[in-house]
Amino acid sequence: MKPFIVCCILFALPMTARATDRYYFDIHVQSPSGHYQVDATSPDNQGPNGKAFQANFTYKCVDTRTGKTIWTRKQPMREPQRYNFGDSSFEIAVPKEGSPRIIIVSNQGSAAILAANDNLITISPQGKKTGEIDLLKDALQEEESERLVYHSWGGSNWSRLAAWYFFELPEGEIFVIRPAWGPRILVDVNKGKLVSGDVSLIGPALEAEKQLVLAATRTKIELDDNEWSMLQAAYLAGSLNLHEAIPFLKSLETSTYSETNSARGHPDGVNFNNEIDPFRYRTYDLRQTAQLTLRRLGVAPRNLPCHGFMVERGDEAFSFTPKKQTQPRHKNAVQVKTGMSAKEVLNTIGAPDYIHDDSWSYDMDAEIPFSLTLTFDTYNVTAIKKEAPLWKTGLDRDKALAF
Repeated sequence: MKPFIVCCILFALPMTARATDRYYFDIHVQSPSGHYQVDATSPDNQGPNGKAFQANFTYKCVDTRTGKTIWTRKQPMREPQRYNFGDSSFEIAVPKEGSPRIIIVSNQGSAAILAANDNLITISPQGKKTGEIDLLKDALQEEESERLVYHSWGGSNWSRLAAWYFFELPEGEIFVIRPAWGPRILVDVNKGKLVSGDVSLIGPALEAEKQLVLAATRTKIELDDNEWSMLQAAYLAGSLNLHEAIPFLKSLETSTYSETNSARGHPDGVNFNNEIDPFRYRTYDLRQTAQLTLRRLGVAPRNLPCHGFMVERGDEAFSFTPKKQTQPRHKNAVQVKTGMSAKEVLNTIGAPDYIHDDSWSYDMDAEIPFSLTLTFDTYNVTAIKKEAPLWKTGLDRDKALAF
């Protein structure tokens, strides 16, 4: 499986960057067969300086077998606008079409571009733009957007666990987005329009999704190149109840790939010397997703942590290794009490599977499975909640992974 490429928001930016800056990097992505490659490049990405809001992208599709350029297109731009600021003035080029965040290429050389404004742009195998769809407005119901799309200063976030793919019909290609919560978005590539209510498309879509997962299971895991597509495939295997993917998922359990690091701010006077901040952590993303899917396929995951923590000593922080547990963690759950510190909890039942704003949550693989949620104040556990397994019903675990 070839990797999909997604734009990231940078948190370690040059000193001149602002909190509202957004970055769109060059993209290089191939079709599943590897026969076509699309490169999207911007002059704003050249040179050492980190310029925000990159635009003026050029798209080029190349046949990798011959090296021949199949099509090129330019990102449509408006006339540059001049702005005055004190004694200086400057021009800003504003795009008519959002800069690319994600590009998916078909085995026929078509492309689907998720632009910065959450518009989906469809490109034919001849390089012609066939349509542009406002996904949040026209493809998602208002209730879905409000409940399942995370909106922030950096834009919307709903695509992390979605499956993106093409499948072919005699009359043309269909592009599909399957969000984490289920209902597929289907687009007729030739017409550049949404397709709805056609039950005959469900079978081909399911088969394409199955092949997407199985292709991932045959791919050597190289985290630097495949983490995003592996994450999607691992999640989709659970949605499809695809037991053939179990060996693949077990191999992902050993991954320590982490794309998520977090640390919340604390008021003056808070001191974690020789202690652990419960909300300063890194997430092992592939492992976390694989373990959720294994549970949904009826397989208890290995007792491997989904998060890593640091113990603070003076001005430095060091990786913390909890005490080795001699029995399954669910048997130690009764030992967790209010008032415990994060370090004491880690030494008792290990790291949580999920971390929310003020809580840690565990999925326990007991004979009668359950989920355990611990609420923290700054330092200690203030509440303990045991409930029915959250991975079996609802979207709590899915939303935790997606956002």
